[in-house]
Amino acid sequence: MSVEVRGLNVAIDGRPIVRDVDLTVGDGERVGLIGSSGSGKSMIARAMLGLLPRGAEVSGSVLLGGTEVVGAAERDLADLRGRYVGVVFQNPGASLNPVSTVARQIALPLRLHYDLTRAEREERVMAMLAKVGLDESVAGRYPHELSGGQQQRVGIAAALVTSPRFIIADEPTTALDSIIQRQITDLLVSLVDDAGASMLFITHDFSVLARATTRCAVIDDGRVADRGATADLLAAPSTPEARELVESARRLTLDPTLETR
Repeated sequence: MSVEVRGLNVAIDGRPIVRDVDLTVGDGERVGLIGSSGSGKSMIARAMLGLLPRGAEVSGSVLLGGTEVVGAAERDLADLRGRYVGVVFQNPGASLNPVSTVARQIALPLRLHYDLTRAEREERVMAMLAKVGLDESVAGRYPHELSGGQQQRVGIAAALVTSPRFIIADEPTTALDSIIQRQITDLLVSLVDDAGASMLFITHDFSVLARATTRCAVIDDGRVADRGATADLLAAPSTPEARELVESARRLTLDPTLETR
């Protein structure tokens, strides 16, 4: 699914959060949004999903596969999000339902958007567990019985179980240690590529972005401060905002070269 954002502006209670953002994600492409906390990158994603908070004012255009999101009715957006767009959230411990089993949470999008038998749903859930590297025994467990990495694998399974054409991964590795971060990032990239889907990967860490995307936009104070191939921005950042993010990633990884894979 191709995505096209043009002249996107978002204000909350009159305060500008996103300012005249243009962004494209081609069919089957992996694109990144990178910026410091509070830069507006997650608000861009929420605008793309039609999930802005109360009091938000939005203008511009967001086309998801040719469907205009800005100004669309909620019933239309709900179906679009459920069938064609999947979201992997930042904190799996907070985004998963603590009183629902893993199997029920992965199956929920199927129950809401597809007319399947219980056996068909169970078959798809087990297939997704295998794809994200989890044993079938996990299906009957609750989130608190899983590690952080396992929880995020469940979140990925729930996001991809309907075979969406566009994935938004909003800081999906922030709550994980560096080794699990790499595993989860590589898993997500592999699943997205195998499905032929598109992905917008949001993060504040260039070391993660380098593994997940081919090109990216640097967001600062709600604006696009820089854009280009991820490898090029990593090797020779041309703006102060991009240089600061690259240096931060190098300090965090203790790797002064920080090359892409």
